[in-house]
Amino acid sequence: MNADLLLQRLLDGTLNPAEHTEINQRLRDDAALREHLRDIAEQAVAMGDMARQRETDTPVCSSPITIKADRSVRFTWLALAASVTVLATSAWLFLGSRESPLLTLVDASGSVAWSHGGEWRTEVGIGESLSAGTLETVGESATAQLQFRDGTIISLTGESELSFSEDGQKLLVLRKGSLSAQVKPQPKGKPMLVRTPSAEAEVVGTIFNLSTRSEDTLLKVDEGLVKLKRLADGSAIDVPAKSSALASLDSTSKLNSSSTPDALSAWSFDFTATVPPNDWRGIWHDTSEGGRMVASPYVASRSQEDSIITHFGVSVRTAMLSPPLTLIATDRSVVRYRLKQDQIARLQVMLLTNISKGGYGGNFECVIPAEELKPDADGWCEIEIPVSRFKPADPRRNIQERYSLPVGHILTGILISSFQKDTKLTVARFELSEESSR
Repeated sequence: MNADLLLQRLLDGTLNPAEHTEINQRLRDDAALREHLRDIAEQAVAMGDMARQRETDTPVCSSPITIKADRSVRFTWLALAASVTVLATSAWLFLGSRESPLLTLVDASGSVAWSHGGEWRTEVGIGESLSAGTLETVGESATAQLQFRDGTIISLTGESELSFSEDGQKLLVLRKGSLSAQVKPQPKGKPMLVRTPSAEAEVVGTIFNLSTRSEDTLLKVDEGLVKLKRLADGSAIDVPAKSSALASLDSTSKLNSSSTPDALSAWSFDFTATVPPNDWRGIWHDTSEGGRMVASPYVASRSQEDSIITHFGVSVRTAMLSPPLTLIATDRSVVRYRLKQDQIARLQVMLLTNISKGGYGGNFECVIPAEELKPDADGWCEIEIPVSRFKPADPRRNIQERYSLPVGHILTGILISSFQKDTKLTVARFELSEESSR
């Protein structure tokens, strides 16, 4: 494949692992190609400036049709500029990084892959030190906790992809997924930078959570202060503790922060009446009887032979909900589902959690035997799972001792699956509530 096409696919996010290795090797060997990437970086800045200039130069007397067309063109330019900026940043990570170890993988669950230059590894061991590169967590319930030499901890959850480097200051590029960070005070004038396709966060020392999709980025700050810049127009705000902000590619929306609501111990989502966010696992169908969320395949893990293990599930994720939502598990929490299957089979329900002040809190699971499912005449089942039935999903003793119960933890995701069997699992309603006091 020619280099221009590889670069384009890198920009589009469609490279497979072998192509990632190929383009990285070409960058290492070809000075002209590296120079071409530097040109792309300059073009990204120029396109951003052009888009902002187009906004300020829009004539006051323009007709509504003209204004609408101009906004559409401007959004396209801004989206492209933001995407190219992420590509150029990733290239900078490759071209300017040092080979010495920067951080350590202190803990992980699921599959963790790392790549840099011509090297691609599908499994990274806990306790292993890594030089600058790209780390990817593979699987819906995968996690990785990374520690820099200064004690700063970065936790990835779900299917996430993070590039990292440190040459005087920390530079992270979160291309997809979610991270939480506990950042030690950084050197004066050299804050940690976290970039996404739509935003850049400037961090001096704080605790925060960041989630990104191709079109927007959500920042939640627990402690300290984070400066958030929207790449679409360069506007920036300071997001204080206990606050959140959403930065999208739409520069016509106002960039502001708002207080993060208190954590809820009771909340429900009715799939029959509401279309779920597009980053939730499952396929939503509108039927004459109301909406339905049907399980979709996802990567659960990798086998020892490096083959993919696929499960079929439906997820509820709180990370990108707007307004922001925080769910907390208590000792009286109960998870409830209304669901059906074409073929009754055992189910797995997983709670993916963070600790209350940010950082990984453990994954917990409960397996529902098939004989517990009592469908009505129409095939629907109502199941209730008290929090006491959830056990640590990680088999390691030290992890089970550290994260023994989800009580007091923030629920970042709730996942129900039929394991590797596609039973056409269909969910009509999800609910988190509390048992009545006895």
